[in-house]
Amino acid sequence: MKKRIFKYYFILIFLVLLLSMFFTSMIAQKYYKAEVENKLKSIAFSLEYLLQETPTDTSLDYENLARDYVKRHNANSEPSGEKLRITFIDFSGKVLGDSEANFREMENHLDRKEILEAIEGSIGTDIRVSKTVNTDFLYVAFPFRQQQVIIRASVPLIQINKINDMVRFYSLLTFLAALLLTGLISLRITTSITRPLNDLILASKEIANGNYSKKIKVNSADELGQLASYFNEMGSKLDATMTDLHNKKIELESIVDSMTNGLVAVDNDLRMILINPIAYKLFAINEDQEIIGSKITHHIRNNEINKILRETIELNKLLECDVTMGNKILHISTSPIRSMKRSGSNSGGIVFIQDITKVRKLEQLRTEFVSNVTHELKTPITSIRGFIETLKNGAINNEKVANRFLEIIDIEADRLYALIEDILQLSEIESKQKDNDLENLSTSALVDEVFEILQPLADEKEIILQYCAKDELFIKANKNRMKQLFLNLVDNGIKYNKLHGSVNITGIYEKGKIKISVKDTGIGIPAEHLTRIFERFYRVDKGRSRDMGGTGLGISIVKHIVHLYSGNITVNSEVDKGTEFIIELPC
Repeated sequence: MKKRIFKYYFILIFLVLLLSMFFTSMIAQKYYKAEVENKLKSIAFSLEYLLQETPTDTSLDYENLARDYVKRHNANSEPSGEKLRITFIDFSGKVLGDSEANFREMENHLDRKEILEAIEGSIGTDIRVSKTVNTDFLYVAFPFRQQQVIIRASVPLIQINKINDMVRFYSLLTFLAALLLTGLISLRITTSITRPLNDLILASKEIANGNYSKKIKVNSADELGQLASYFNEMGSKLDATMTDLHNKKIELESIVDSMTNGLVAVDNDLRMILINPIAYKLFAINEDQEIIGSKITHHIRNNEINKILRETIELNKLLECDVTMGNKILHISTSPIRSMKRSGSNSGGIVFIQDITKVRKLEQLRTEFVSNVTHELKTPITSIRGFIETLKNGAINNEKVANRFLEIIDIEADRLYALIEDILQLSEIESKQKDNDLENLSTSALVDEVFEILQPLADEKEIILQYCAKDELFIKANKNRMKQLFLNLVDNGIKYNKLHGSVNITGIYEKGKIKISVKDTGIGIPAEHLTRIFERFYRVDKGRSRDMGGTGLGISIVKHIVHLYSGNITVNSEVDKGTEFIIELPC
């Protein structure tokens, strides 16, 4: 390390001196050339003035003019060895006169750089070896368009070599003195620097490997000691910062990934900087696809979403809308990402996505339910009020008519009571996530109770009620719920059956589930109604269903009971051949 520092000091001083010599020489030459160039321009202006004073009809002897001017100039100048040379050249490059050589023997000068620049209208300059006198010359060419003559003044640059020699001499003295001083100081500096530097190197390696708690011993109060103190402080702050950033990163990722709604964040150029798993799913984006840094418009191809996001970023305000994508209804809320540096500005936008498909369907179902309940309640109430009004108007005095009206009122009241009971029962089932009072129920015992209740109704239409199961089946459920389920299905099978028909219930164990079939030989259900048969208040034949005392909620109650026990129900039916309800319940 010490040898290297000494060597580096030596090389550094050597290079600095070389560069100093070089730049000093270049600067001296530059100012020397600039001074000579300005002098030649002044001479050219003087000759221009002299030519302007000469009558245009006078034939000039350019050679004598050049020689006389140079003679007078050299006589008045200090003997520096820089002898002035004047040359007159026409715009075709032909030499008209020269102060040093025989102009008749000189070649055409049209290819000279300074001549070409002068012809173009500017003052031409160039430095090169004169082929005529074999010396480095600085040339300045000035165009005199009045007589179509170029005035070229030049001098040999003989002072440059003297300048270079002087620069080299003083630079060598400086180099020797600096070399001696460097040798004396480098040993001291090497010792004082290498030890703390080695400590810094070792500590830096530890920090680079993730050990931010590494410390350096502080043995002095100088700059290296301060550096060590600041290094220790930096390590401590870096340790705290990295720990904090790591924790915040984990917290942010956990929060974003745990959100039940979608989240997408973009910068001002609509390039994605964050997206959570729910957003991937809602927009049907492949989660294995790397989309961070790409434009949101490449992955979310919905003009309305992209439009309000742009408006949010440009206008710096919150916006929201509902969009339909496939079979989903999404509520979109956009918000600008507020900038901490400048008030009123933002650095991008955030899109919040909420799937409101189920909410909208529930709203629609609620609206339809309220409408249907109102209609179903209004019919018996209207009938009851009508008959009461008739009785009040005198029909009560006719015993036969009054008794018939009272029977009808009683029937409508029973119908109203049944409807309210079904609504309450359906509401209770829907509000439950799990049922209570569960017990192992024998399917055959339940069916026997239901058959006993409905046998009189079946006898009226001479319908046969049958139950068949290979094994004794047991269902873990609430007895009243399952009884209600079989009552509704068998009751429907009797009401919508043909004379001398049958209702058959079968049950088997299949693939870890209990499969129960309730099949009748009735009028059947048209295919177009099968998808809606489980809806509340839906009737295939509304008039006939009401005449039979149906509330329109029986099948819907059956479906909700089955779902309450995590089961499944399907229906198969053919017109005039009968209907079969198939229920699958977990064992």
